[in-house]
Formats: sequence, structure tokens, C-alpha cells
Amino acid sequence: MSDLTDLRPLFADYARGGISAEQLVTLEAALRADADLRRDFIEYINVDSALSDLAALSESEVAEIEVAKHRDESTIRVSRHSASFTWAAAKAWRAHRVAAIAGSVAATLLFATILWVANPFLDNDVQVAMILTRVDAALAYAGQRYDGAELAVGEYRLDRGLLHLRFHGGVTVYIEAPARFDAVSGNRLLLRSGRLSANVPPEGVGFTVDTPDAEVIDFGTEFSIDVESSASEVHVFKGLVRVQPKSLKDGQAGQAVSLQSSQAVKIDNASKETVGIQLATDRFIRSFDEPKRTYPRAVKQLSPIAYYRMPIRDKGLVADPPQYSGVVLTGDGVRPPHACGVDAGGSLRVRAESTGRGGRVDSPPPLGTGQFTLAVFVYLESKTPDGTVATNIRGAEGNFELALDDKCRLQGTIRDRSGQLRSVTSAAFLPLRAWRLIVMKADGDHLRVYVDGQLVASVPCATVATSATETVWFGTDAEGAGLWDGRIDELAMFDQALSDSEIAGLYQAALAQMAKPK
Repeated sequence: MSDLTDLRPLFADYARGGISAEQLVTLEAALRADADLRRDFIEYINVDSALSDLAALSESEVAEIEVAKHRDESTIRVSRHSASFTWAAAKAWRAHRVAAIAGSVAATLLFATILWVANPFLDNDVQVAMILTRVDAALAYAGQRYDGAELAVGEYRLDRGLLHLRFHGGVTVYIEAPARFDAVSGNRLLLRSGRLSANVPPEGVGFTVDTPDAEVIDFGTEFSIDVESSASEVHVFKGLVRVQPKSLKDGQAGQAVSLQSSQAVKIDNASKETVGIQLATDRFIRSFDEPKRTYPRAVKQLSPIAYYRMPIRDKGLVADPPQYSGVVLTGDGVRPPHACGVDAGGSLRVRAESTGRGGRVDSPPPLGTGQFTLAVFVYLESKTPDGTVATNIRGAEGNFELALDDKCRLQGTIRDRSGQLRSVTSAAFLPLRAWRLIVMKADGDHLRVYVDGQLVASVPCATVATSATETVWFGTDAEGAGLWDGRIDELAMFDQALSDSEIAGLYQAALAQMAKPK
């Protein structure tokens, strides 16, 4: 902006609720357009802890405002029915003594009422968000199945799948089932339970997410929220958000905190205290896109016979080439059978409280060269004896399997051309809740297993038996037992034995991509 000083006096008017409608429009437009002004504004405006439970007030509590004129109190609160519709009116007032603000109470309420009437997003007949993408989504509105393309004001329940929404100002929100949420307005959402991720451009500054434990006000950023029965978590990946814990029953509010990039907090439901926690970079679904990445290019340069990227936007197991695609198997659960992948895309989720029960490829590529390599990223949630990563072995048929043994150690198995099964087992255990690149290869001389580019186990082994039509299973075996517990991503099959340097190169390519900011 050419002259910031012309707008600085509006900060004080804004903070005490004395700003006019015209001035408010001017200030909000300037905040969206000017990053320096937003920074100055954030420094000036402190969210008043006495207003932290604003959205929870009943209409009867509004009457307390008039009583507050005559008492020496430090705060003033306004009913959610007159002020919770806008982040500007709700959180700009700072704590002042009643003596300083009693005379402006009536005018403030009148101003809020005018804005309420003028705000079209509080009309239940007006759409406040657009559904950009559904992934196997079962959405209910007012207790009924909802298949519309837009969201009106109201309460929603996502029982299955994923939603990608766009609110006003270009704000995009990803919601993962199971979740309960209210679309409050074009710039406000109440997350009652579940997980969401939001990306807020400058035009969407002020987008607010309420939870049972806190109010989260965004100032142009990318953040995620996880709401459970006992706590809410806020994770900031880029930018800045303001987290204001809700008030306790005794009226005492928790301390507001500002979170910057790579910071996260947990707000306890009982105490409303904020505690710093580690940023969860792989828990939340933050994109449905599949960007170009270093690792896939490295894989394709080695000419796999089939490559399963596990894209999150598709329910099926899409392969390259497509004739080897498969299906996702599902059962009972609360999470979808997809989750964040090793990088920005998706992965196949098996168990881990999800509906995922693995995948099946009925028309797999033939394996007839006597050599074989399987490369795959795995993420293990818990120790899972006999958990399967990939296999085509069923009785006397099939020729490969990568799984955990009955002691939860990584084990590779092939059937040689004499019909004998040969296995190699790693002495080490896979770490929990961490991605690892696993490679199993058989070259007609040895069967070897690699973890993150390093050889961990090897045994002598003859030429691999041929395989033409045997079904391939991911995350489970042919009987539906031996389920994996976690995620599987970027699975590539080769009818050749990759060299040690090629395997190390795959891992280096993955590291280069994983090191990029997400």
C-alpha cells in the first residue's frame, strides 16, 4: 500500500467496535492485499481471553452486557446470535474497563445487528461452500443423505470418505471421515469431531474454524485440525494462526497463542490449556493432487512391469500400465482406505481404524524371466505378526511374498522353479509410524531384502518360478488374513533384478523429494 498511516487509526476503532461499515470494508480489503499491513494488524490486535467462549454464549447471556455497564468488569461479551458470524466483529474488541466502553454498548450491538442482516451467508437458503471433490464420500445433511454440489448453512456428518471444499476467498478445506461439522458461513466452520486441513490464500484471511475446545483464526496459512472427544490439536504447516482456547465453566479463559510455521498445540477439553506438541506431517490429508516427483521418475527409468502409485483421488488400484489395475478391498472401519502417502499424494491404508482391507489385482503382469524385484514404501502402525505387504502365493501357486513373520520381522519369500519356497528374514524390526523403502529382489543366485537402500538380509536362492495369471494381493493374503496395519505406497514390480546401485539410487531419489517442504 502507498500510505499505511491512513489506515492505522482504524486499528483502534476496529478494536473497540467503533469502526463504520465503510471503514470496515476498506480495512478488510487492505488486509487481504497487503502482507505488511496484516502483520502490523496482527501485532496490534490481541484476541481477548474474555471473548474466547463467544460462540458458546446463549441469548440470555447478552443481558449481562447491560448489567456490566454498572460494574467494574474488564470484559464484555456478545451473543453468538449477534456476533459470531464474523471474525472481525468477534475477536477485534480488546479488554477494556467497563467505564471506557459502557457508553458504546448499545451502538456496538446495533452495528453488529446491521452487519448480521447484511451478511447473506447466515441465510440457510444460501450456499456457503462448494464441494470440489468427493472420494468415496457418504455425506449427510440434517440427518439425510446429501449428494448436492454445494453446502448451505447447517450441520453435516461425513460417515465415509473424503471431501474437498472451497469457501469464500478461495479457502480450500479437506475433511476426512468420520467427521461432524457445521457450515456456519462463507468464512467460518465448526468442526465438532474429525480431521480437516485448510489452505487459506491472502483473500481468505480471517477464515475461522471453531472446535469444542478452541477458536482458530487464520491469517493466511496452511493448517490442520484434529478433534477428538478429549482434546483438539492444531498443526500449522505454513503461515500464522491464532488459537484461543474456550472458557472454562467458571468463566476463566485459557491463554491465547499464536502459532507459526511448523508449530502445533494440543488443547485439553477439561483444562483448556494449550501444550506444544510435535508437528504431524503425515497424519493429515492436505492435498488430492499427485505432483510430479523425483522418485516416480526414478522408478519409471528402471522400466517396471507394473507401478501402483496409490492415488488418493481414485478408489481403485490404478496401475501403470492400466491393464494391471486392481480394486481396493473394504470392511468395517471409521477412516477411509486412503491416507497421506510417503510424499504429497495418497497411499493404500489397511486397518489402522480404516475401512481398508487391502487390494487385489486379478489380471497381474506375467513374471517369466526367472528374476524379480519388488520395491515399495511401507508405514507400520503396530506390530502385526504375519502382516502382508504384497503376495501372489496361494497354496501351490504364486511365486513371491513380502510380509512380516510371526515375530514381526521383515521376510521375503519366493518360489523357485523346483517348486520350493525360499525365505529370507531380517534380524531387525521395522520401526513404527515411519515410512521405509523396502526392496526384495531375486536374481537367480540370491534372495535379498533391502531397507532404505541398505542390504539387511540375504540367502542363496535358485531361479524364480514363472507366474502368469495368479492374483496379486496388497496388504492381505488370499484368505483375507495376515492383514497389514498401516499404509502401503509407491509399489513397483520388475521382471529383473535391480542392481545394488539402482536400489540405492531409488532411495536417494525418495530422500530428495521427501526433504522438500510439504
